[in-house]
Amino acid sequence: MKLTLRGGGWLAAGAAVACGAILVPTAGFAASAASAASAASAASAASSAVAACRVANTEVWAAVEGDGTAGTTYYELEFSNIGASACSLHGYPSVWAVGLSGQQIGKPASPRGAASTVTLQPGATSHAILGVEDWGALCSNGVAAAGLRVLPPGEFVGRPAGEADEIENFPVRVCPDRSSMSIRPVHGGTGIPNYTFS
Repeated sequence: MKLTLRGGGWLAAGAAVACGAILVPTAGFAASAASAASAASAASAASSAVAACRVANTEVWAAVEGDGTAGTTYYELEFSNIGASACSLHGYPSVWAVGLSGQQIGKPASPRGAASTVTLQPGATSHAILGVEDWGALCSNGVAAAGLRVLPPGEFVGRPAGEADEIENFPVRVCPDRSSMSIRPVHGGTGIPNYTFS
């Protein structure tokens, strides 16, 4: 009888030890998950504190080779951080065609797609896809442009033009009285002609 009772006691004690062994890793996992969530929250807060990229610290450039599909030619517009600290881009750049003297031709590009945010470290590049529609399907008198003016998202559209936000030798034709271009939101990484489509 005593042996049976003692055996039952050892069994109960063994079960208690086994339960403790299961609970300790679970508690550790919960603490680890809480720590990871806290770190992610801190990283998100740090990301939102990054200043917006401006014309002064952003170089705009483009490959003149376009990707043509179904009446629209797509171009990768590039935004490089030439400043000394990180900056962020959110949403859509402002883009319009310009003449030889810098005057605006037609309406600005219309935004397409869901806005996104990109943080650029110094020297890093992001891109946005510009679509130039076949003007003949939209108007009867397309106007030849000499280049583009491109401003980073959130930059003041009415500011004077400068070298940093002009893309010269970009010969496209646009409608003079309506928008015949579209612009997608910025995405991380350099856009590659015939390869990058978003």
